Amino acid sequence: MKVVFPFVIAMSVLTGCSAIANDGSQELKWFKTKEETIDHGIKEEKMKKEDIIGEVSENGETFVIYKKQVEEGLGVGVSSISEKEGKFAWYDPDQDVLVKNDKVKKYPSQISWGTTTQSGKEFTIYTGLSEDQSPIVKTLTSEVSPTIDKETGIYFHIEPNK
Repeated sequence: MKVVFPFVIAMSVLTGCSAIANDGSQELKWFKTKEETIDHGIKEEKMKKEDIIGEVSENGETFVIYKKQVEEGLGVGVSSISEKEGKFAWYDPDQDVLVKNDKVKKYPSQISWGTTTQSGKEFTIYTGLSEDQSPIVKTLTSEVSPTIDKETGIYFHIEPNK
């Protein structure tokens, strides 16, 4: 018991500190224009401008969708652009997702996850890889035609959580 109690206290302190450090509000770098912000995001994500496959405006938020070549295969990243007092910041709270694994023949055709923007709005992101140029995405409420990058076959759809 004497060993467990100090361990629990240490873990509580470490968890509390990391939650404060991961808040992100202090780490954002603000720019005068959206273009400067995207250029900064390109550097942050270690990608090229041509890796950006889409930009989506939804419920007052702007999302940038980009492809990433990773060790396992082809990945997709989604970041949002925060706007505050006429300035813009690149906000990337989520890990990139793998849409094509070079080592696995059969891979999920649709991946979805929830995300929260810097302003606190919640969204669900749907993505995947399709050879069909008109894929259908099944969301929690309906079926929609997503945006598709014809070069890579990556599709994406973002909708606000209600």
